Amino acid sequence: MTERQHDEGGRRKRLPPMEGTPVDAGEVPGWTGRIMVWLRVIAQFAGIQLLMVAGTVLGLGILGLGPATASGARLLRRIVDGDASDALWKDFWGGYRADFRRAAVVTVPFIVVIGLAWYELLVLLYYGEGTVAAIFTGAIAAIGAYAVACLAYAPHVLRRYSDAPLPTLRFVALAPLLSPLTALGCIVTTVALMVVFLNWVPLFILMGLSVPLLLSGLIVDRWLDKIDARSADA
Repeated sequence: MTERQHDEGGRRKRLPPMEGTPVDAGEVPGWTGRIMVWLRVIAQFAGIQLLMVAGTVLGLGILGLGPATASGARLLRRIVDGDASDALWKDFWGGYRADFRRAAVVTVPFIVVIGLAWYELLVLLYYGEGTVAAIFTGAIAAIGAYAVACLAYAPHVLRRYSDAPLPTLRFVALAPLLSPLTALGCIVTTVALMVVFLNWVPLFILMGLSVPLLLSGLIVDRWLDKIDARSADA
């Protein structure tokens, strides 16, 4: 009996873990194994999405969005790197609590700007007339779009670096100016995916935050990699 348990334990140790990342799909033999890997990838996306929604609600929306997306971005990046989390709940809330203050300080100003810009645009659309109203509408829309771009950068800057809140806020606020094409890519990607997801409500519920966050992270990471490389060379 003891020898049998020892043999079974040895077999269990030799079995590779069924990770939930696209990298693992090429390593698992058979199409059924690949399907199971991709189902785990989808489950990871849905789980991270629900945790980000819960974290945002727990932080009363405006305070919780930054910490939730920063913690979610870390887990999504692990999927890309081939090291998907086996403990989503623990890893998400651990990162959420550890980075709550810093992430809130960095993201709240941009959320407030977006909210005010949206309100002003609605007022101008209903009551504004003439050239002056058109100029104000364009200016406010540009400010709101810039704040959206900053908010798209924030989770990925927060997960990569550990600087204090104010230096991080300053870097995020200047990042779209330093990389306009990256900022445009983030805005277009996020808006396009939101339009698609809003037409498919079940997909929006399961992946409406996680997929745009993942893709914007891939775009922002390319620029941040160049920044890090230049800093290393200097």
